[in-house]
Amino acid sequence: LDLINDILDIEKIESGKLTLVPEVMPVDELVRESMVLNKAFGERFKVRFQSHGEASERRVHADRKRLLQVMTNLLSNAAKFSPEGGVVQISTADVGPNARVSVHDRGSGIPEAFRGRIFGRFTQADSTATRQKGGTGLGLAICKRLVELMHGRIGFDDRPGGGTTFWFELPRHAT
Repeated sequence: LDLINDILDIEKIESGKLTLVPEVMPVDELVRESMVLNKAFGERFKVRFQSHGEASERRVHADRKRLLQVMTNLLSNAAKFSPEGGVVQISTADVGPNARVSVHDRGSGIPEAFRGRIFGRFTQADSTATRQKGGTGLGLAICKRLVELMHGRIGFDDRPGGGTTFWFELPRHAT
C-alpha cells in the first residue's frame, strides 16, 4: 500500500496534477505535530524524537498535509537508521529569508557513492541495513518535489560526530 501511494504521489507531482492547499502555519507547530504523529514509528525502532532550540514565531506559507508528509519521511528515515536507544533531534532556524527545519540522526551516514542520487526515484543505498529496514525508495524523491513545489529547497549534511542532518527550507511568511 505504501508503494502504491508513493507511486501515485510521485506521478501526480510529475504530471502537474497535485493540488497544494497552502496556508500560513507556524513552523514549531509543524514540528510538534509531526513528532506526535510519528512517535509510534520512533518507538518501533527504539528511538525518541526530540525538538531542540527555542520555539519561535517562524511561519511559512505551505500545504500542511504535504509538509507533514515531508516530515514523516524525514523522521521515519532518521528513526530507521539511528541506533537503538538513540535520539533523533529536530531543530528550526532562520537562514536568510527562509525558515529551516532540520532532522538530525546518529546513523551510519550517507555513502559517498550514493550522495548524488539520494533524491532520485526508487533509489536506496545498497546496504544490508537498508534492505532490512525496508522502504520504497521514493520518500526522498517525493520530499524534494513537494518542498520545491512550495518554493523551497532540501538537502543534507554530514553530522559532526557521525550521522546525517536532512533539512528543508521554505520562505518565511511576513507577519
